[in-house]
Amino acid sequence: VEDRVSAGPAATVAAAVAPPPPAVAFVCPACRAPVAAVPDAYRCAPCGRTYPVLFGIPDFRLRPDRYLSLEEERAKARRLHEYAQGASFDALVRHYYAITDDVPADLALRYQAYIRSGPRRAEHVLDDLRPRPGHDTLLDLGCGTGGLLVAATGRYRAAIGVDIALRWLVICRKRLEEAGVAATLVCADVEALPLPEASVTHAVADDLIEHVHSVEGTVAAIGRHLEPGGVLWLSAANRWCVGPHASSRVWAIGFLPRRARGWVLRRLKGVDLLRNTHLVSPGGLARLLRRRGFEPVAQRPKPVATAAPAGAAGAGQGAPRLERALIALYGRAVGVGALRGALLRFGPAFEMVWRKATPGPAGAGAVGRGTRCGSD
Repeated sequence: VEDRVSAGPAATVAAAVAPPPPAVAFVCPACRAPVAAVPDAYRCAPCGRTYPVLFGIPDFRLRPDRYLSLEEERAKARRLHEYAQGASFDALVRHYYAITDDVPADLALRYQAYIRSGPRRAEHVLDDLRPRPGHDTLLDLGCGTGGLLVAATGRYRAAIGVDIALRWLVICRKRLEEAGVAATLVCADVEALPLPEASVTHAVADDLIEHVHSVEGTVAAIGRHLEPGGVLWLSAANRWCVGPHASSRVWAIGFLPRRARGWVLRRLKGVDLLRNTHLVSPGGLARLLRRRGFEPVAQRPKPVATAAPAGAAGAGQGAPRLERALIALYGRAVGVGALRGALLRFGPAFEMVWRKATPGPAGAGAVGRGTRCGSD
């Protein structure tokens, strides 16, 4: 009996959109066998699964994200795809938040500003990775709206953007089309990627690790898909931040136990914004990465943009005056070497560069700027 991951009503729109040629040969995320392209889908003969291509994007998910069911998620992606036919990328982002009722209006403005600044914020990630055009392959995990993929144009042999949320990939596709960027987009769970193992040289998980099903499973999967000596760049909000948490804007919320945290957020924000979020710390992730065979390159407090080019939105857009002042103060403090250790442990966010261990002597790779990796 065929096991088809049903496309549902989205298939009626998706069939008219042809996917670009993939940068790598896909494999079945369930049994790891090669899959064959068939009309509007990919089929795995050994296990009988068929994965639909929706809106030009292969959907290899075996389970949904932590917010919507597969049917609900595909329906929302279809609404966005239909709206995108006569809208710009910016208009599509605004529309997304207009039809998303569990994000408070003040945070929606902040998130939109963050999305628009994506390519600019991605430049220092690429400075760390030092891609070699024509040689390296980029795997952008949790690519969202594609800011890194736009910034990486022309710097990689191939670029692959993966996200478990088809709705975000529809928005990403619009951004890439407007920017004239060619990249392979794949809807998949990072723990069950439809890619051959040891097939990429650089992996980026920017603001991803808190939102996966399993942090440990995600780290293990990244390790399997990086080549020996491959480089992982990751960032996350810091659980032990004493100021406003990046996703909720509530001060020191990470210090509360889960039940108390949910109660506080429901009282202050009307919804538990962290209900599906893993709260992580740099020390905890460092220990996990070491156990999974990664070698540290660097870690540091994550910089926050305090100003934007003319016509662009800055990081502080929509923030209260006190918060904008704190963002500016933090931006200056990050540049002071003596303060980086404290900011790494108690600041709002952190970033890390790690290398997958090789059987022999470690080769040349990314060189980070900041504190060498260590434990809490």
